[in-house]
Amino acid sequence: MRTRWAALLALALAACTPNLPNLAPVAQAPTALPLPAPSVTPEPSATPRPSPTPEPSATPRPSPTPRPTVTPELLPPTATLAPLTQAQRSEIFDRVWRLVRDRYVYPDYRGLDWNAVRKDYAPRTAAAETPEQFYAVLREMIHELGDDHSRFESPQEVVEEQAVFDGDLRYAGVGAEVRELPDGALITKIAHGGPAEQAGLRPRDLILAIGGVPISDTAHFGPDGPIGAVRGLPGTTVRLTVRSPSGVPREVTLTRRPISSDAFTQVEALRLPGGRVGLLRIDTFYVDELDQRVREALGRLTRDGPLEGLIIDVRENGGGRIDLMLATIGLFADGGAIGSSSGRAESERLRVPKGDTLSGFAKTPIVVLIGPETASAAEMFAAGMRSLGRARVVGTTSAGNTENLVAHDFTDGSRLWLAELAYHLPDGRLIEGQGVRPDRAVDVEWWRFAPPDDPQIQAALEEIYHHATTSTGSGNTIARRN
Repeated sequence: MRTRWAALLALALAACTPNLPNLAPVAQAPTALPLPAPSVTPEPSATPRPSPTPEPSATPRPSPTPRPTVTPELLPPTATLAPLTQAQRSEIFDRVWRLVRDRYVYPDYRGLDWNAVRKDYAPRTAAAETPEQFYAVLREMIHELGDDHSRFESPQEVVEEQAVFDGDLRYAGVGAEVRELPDGALITKIAHGGPAEQAGLRPRDLILAIGGVPISDTAHFGPDGPIGAVRGLPGTTVRLTVRSPSGVPREVTLTRRPISSDAFTQVEALRLPGGRVGLLRIDTFYVDELDQRVREALGRLTRDGPLEGLIIDVRENGGGRIDLMLATIGLFADGGAIGSSSGRAESERLRVPKGDTLSGFAKTPIVVLIGPETASAAEMFAAGMRSLGRARVVGTTSAGNTENLVAHDFTDGSRLWLAELAYHLPDGRLIEGQGVRPDRAVDVEWWRFAPPDDPQIQAALEEIYHHATTSTGSGNTIARRN
């Protein structure tokens, strides 16, 4: 089943571009400086052919914590794309256009005249002077669909996307992910061993200024915003004005260096105060062996004894691979289906694997935390856990972006991700455009709080404790209250 679904992706627009955390606006994927993609030489035959997404490679082992250095360590420039003949361009364009015509999930193309699109874009792709311009025109054509999912990727972007999945992508910066707020940039994550961590910065510290310039001075930072001022060549420095909670502003000078994507923890588990309930944070379903990482994190968490409840946080999860999402549900539910994905040409039940349930978690009450940044596969996860009777849902309504993408790879190394399927709940309803609505709504800026003080986590704890006092012993469903 995983092989079938490995070629499908449910990924929100905010998480589509392979990026890494540094400084980024709220609800957008953090931006990064990637390692270069190799030059791609077209094969003798330019006839595109769909192929499944490559099987994931082994999870990279974390490297020892590096020390910052003032010696410049340059990241190589992005490689030049290989040239394409006019015949090759024409064949790629025709194949992309026909795939949309024949397989796009919406037969009316969302009101778009797809034949007119061909007349508009065919001469533009033929007239493109460089491979970069050719791929940009194809990217723009697919963007015309306006579904926040479908996209066209150049060969460089395909390599970068795979590097994100494998945990091999690097960028030059300080190793911090933030949310831009009216009063500054709030740090939400710190890269392990990165310059920010080694300088003593922590989540919920607020960056007030960069190089003495307030972050609110948008005119000074220009179109790249504050992120453009923080990024730079490895070995160079950047000065930040930072205020910790209940603290006073201080200045910190950081030395930029390459940051690996694996430096940011994508799966994290901890015990909340009192030790009886665990908190599991899953930030993406697009990372190699995600379900195994969850298994290992919960294994470490239960070494000190079983849990009476588990809170799964997918509030910042923008989606990912459907097979990994289903495998993760399989850690808590033994089989069953969470609905189906259907398109113009096919429909398939979304089945949860049997026999993989974690020891000690089969009857553990679970609450899933969601919010507006919970998208695609993460929404399917929350809806699926609830439909199987394995979880209550707390937070605010999710994004409502649950179209499923199918990968079509071309011989030049480029790729089309096309929305060909729509997710249906077990009762047939769609959540596309609607989102998953929580069982208990708690609308608050949760990221401003440490986990023990987070009002949404506190509400989740109440749901778990309510289950503990009202359970009839069936153990399969968290008790509902109106």
